[in-house]
Amino acid sequence: MSKQLMRKNMKDKLSRLDSDLYILYSEQIKTNFIKEISSLNVRTIGLTISAFPEVNTEGIIHALWELGRTVVVPKCTPQDRSMTFYRIEDYNQLETVYMNLKEPNPKLTTAVEPSSIDLLIVPGIVYSKSGYRIGYGGGYYDRFLSNYKGKSMSLAFDMQLVDEIVSEDFDLPVDSIITERTTIMCKENREMGGLT
Repeated sequence: MSKQLMRKNMKDKLSRLDSDLYILYSEQIKTNFIKEISSLNVRTIGLTISAFPEVNTEGIIHALWELGRTVVVPKCTPQDRSMTFYRIEDYNQLETVYMNLKEPNPKLTTAVEPSSIDLLIVPGIVYSKSGYRIGYGGGYYDRFLSNYKGKSMSLAFDMQLVDEIVSEDFDLPVDSIITERTTIMCKENREMGGLT
């Protein structure tokens, strides 16, 4: 199955996700994520401001602030499909941009260098257990990951996992995936059997 068709099918599936289950699963993912990062030496964490049906990141961001972690979120530049991450300390530092998405307001926030991000939460629609993903088609994260040296992770609902994604040379997998049920160590899966 092509990436385009896998993306479309999963979007359709996610759009039918019951709102109570969405809240429950997002909360379980938050709990698993906070438990996981407590064992990682990460201070600065990059992640997006989610929009349904993505895993809700608002609770995660507030939990990270409570833990004293630095939260940085991306602002996208559509002209060259690049991203710049900005430190946010309050939701009032965000602005609404195209497609009703929330991004940091550069006038109210400070940009950070990619090298200062210890852990990057990479969004997507479909994931394999070896960490390959199908994103939203913009290519922003693929470009960013090509020069990013820190740890990477994705947050996903269990239903977003598939057995295999045919990867291309420019596809860069994440190190781990956290779902409402488990934490998948993708790096280990790849080393064990060259899974895709």
